[in-house]
Amino acid sequence: MVHKIKILNLIKKIKYLILISNIFFFTNFVKAETDLSLQKYLDKNDIENGETQIYLLNRCSAVYAYASGIILKTDAVSSKKFIEISNNLLFKSVELMVIEKEQKLEDAQKKAEEIRENLFNNYTTDGKKNWKENKSYFKGSYIASDMTICSKLTQEK
Repeated sequence: MVHKIKILNLIKKIKYLILISNIFFFTNFVKAETDLSLQKYLDKNDIENGETQIYLLNRCSAVYAYASGIILKTDAVSSKKFIEISNNLLFKSVELMVIEKEQKLEDAQKKAEEIRENLFNNYTTDGKKNWKENKSYFKGSYIASDMTICSKLTQEK
């Protein structure tokens, strides 16, 4: 009986260690994904796919919101323009979620706002790191590349 209890305790400890290891692994995996450039994402995914388009719109919405916040104090007019672009992109994402995923409008809006907030937080975190390294929130980082891609998406034809 005592031997059986020791084995059960050992099994519990092993399960606990596996759980902790998985948490650390996935935390590091998710952390590493924050600096995945939009170009790399698009290279790996089919742009004709609705999911890819929704992600692209959300990502561009987030990078424009981020840029708006960065330039707010120095250029309020451009900051306002960027936030308008951000909101338009978010709206298009919501529309596509309703059409492609057949989600209810309210659910799609809530989901899109949550996604943009998470992506915005990634840009903020990575922009601060970039500032420490080279005194720029954009230059020399994937954020500048993302802005270039998104600016092409938002150009009027």
